[in-house]
Amino acid sequence: MPTIQEEPTRQQSAVPVQIQIPQDGKKKKIASTIIAFGLFVVTNLVLFAIFGPVKSYGDDLWNGTGSIDLAYNDFKNLKEKPDVVLLGSSLIMYPFWSMDFKEDQSIGDLFHHHRSKALETRLTRDQGEKATVFSWAIFGQMASDSYIYANEFLRGEKKPGLVLWGIAPRDFCDAELSSPMNTISFQRLVTLNNFNDYSNIYLPTFQDKADFLFSKSVFLYGRRWHIQKEVNKGADKLALLINPTEAPLKKKPGFEKDGGGFKFTGGRKEIWEHSTQEYKNRYKNISMDKLRIQMGFMERLLKLARDREMKVLIVNMPLTKDNRDLMPAGFYQEFSDEVARLTSENGAAYADHGADEDFDNNDFWDTAHMSYQGGFKLLDKITPVIEAQLKTK
Repeated sequence: MPTIQEEPTRQQSAVPVQIQIPQDGKKKKIASTIIAFGLFVVTNLVLFAIFGPVKSYGDDLWNGTGSIDLAYNDFKNLKEKPDVVLLGSSLIMYPFWSMDFKEDQSIGDLFHHHRSKALETRLTRDQGEKATVFSWAIFGQMASDSYIYANEFLRGEKKPGLVLWGIAPRDFCDAELSSPMNTISFQRLVTLNNFNDYSNIYLPTFQDKADFLFSKSVFLYGRRWHIQKEVNKGADKLALLINPTEAPLKKKPGFEKDGGGFKFTGGRKEIWEHSTQEYKNRYKNISMDKLRIQMGFMERLLKLARDREMKVLIVNMPLTKDNRDLMPAGFYQEFSDEVARLTSENGAAYADHGADEDFDNNDFWDTAHMSYQGGFKLLDKITPVIEAQLKTK
């Protein structure tokens, strides 16, 4: 019986042992890979064919992209060349809609109405005809979004004589928004077709570009956040079934739909308190340095307009004192000074009514959004500037 010392030693080979795979096995692996990839492609094509690309999210006009589709369809069907196009967020959208609704309650709700009759009646063309004003104002529109709208749509036969762009600090910095590519406007308007026009500006890193391309080409990945939203809704319904005695959360003041369209809800005190808290969150740690990226998009838009020979009037929209007091001391003046510098350097006009004392709380629906009363006051102030810009060649 051999001892441990007597056990024969194994020789170490310097050459790795190569495992021979039968040819049939190789063919099966290749065939399986091709079949799997084919099924993946077919599944995506079928899902896209049935549901279409990620354009709108049901009837969710407030948080989804449905409101953009409505505006696009109206702009596409616009027969005449617009004299003025409005850009901006709900700070422009609501007062211009409410002025028209005050005079004619048969117009569509604020998601379906994309004209400004109030401004049109104040403006006339050289021949005495009424001017055409179209609104591309969209909820949550940031400066980076405004640039996309101008670049994509304000060209050729639809190029306006003047772009009226209503702004406020919230359109340049939002603590709840991490990137320019995370807005509903970017997600809706930037596709694989125009990706190259925006990739280097909005998607600076390889990871950003890869994520975007993957989300647009893989159906389920592109809808992942929407799927998560539906899962959360299902979880809420399940929780209510398990514990039906649990009272539902009180609805926040905002919009609801009735027979006449969308309308604001909530009492005056409740609305004001909710708005104050909302903007306290929006302005959290706000500074001019954090506005740098969005200010860059403002400059891009101004240069684009100059190259296309479009006049631009930037209006610093009125805000209540309660709203302005939520910003750091001195910040609001710095903001206005920087906007004034950019407009001056790029040949645009600037109307600063942000802290205009002619506006009081009665001119506002909440701390930031003007009512029709405030809207008419603003038109009284800016209409002469608009007329002068339209007449200047």
